[in-house]
Amino acid sequence: MKRIFAVFCFALALSAVAFAQAQPAQGGETMMKKSDKKAQKKAEKSVPQSDGDIQQCITDKLAKSEKLKSQSFSSAVSSGVVTLTGNATNAGSKGAATGIAKRCGATKVVNNITAPAVKKSEKSEKSDKKG
Repeated sequence: MKRIFAVFCFALALSAVAFAQAQPAQGGETMMKKSDKKAQKKAEKSVPQSDGDIQQCITDKLAKSEKLKSQSFSSAVSSGVVTLTGNATNAGSKGAATGIAKRCGATKVVNNITAPAVKKSEKSEKSDKKG
């Protein structure tokens, strides 16, 4: 009886493995096509752009950003290297401008935007005094 049960379990496990391997082949083709499209779009974005294209992209994205457009950042592009300048209202804006430059195809970003120093909260000052 134990042998019959063991053979039955083995056959069941074997059929489950075969079924699992057959499933991706049926639905995997459509999934593969979608991933190919994503890879193609990513490859198109990674194609080196001209400095003018990168400059225009950054200018457009900064102008469209509600939080960044009022901060009048400027950018200069040379051989794919973007230099950002201006005054930010907070450190997050400085980081957001860097992110925009990278998404626009910058090979390197030199962020010369000045941002106010982050103030320590009273809680962190107390823990610094204890340590």
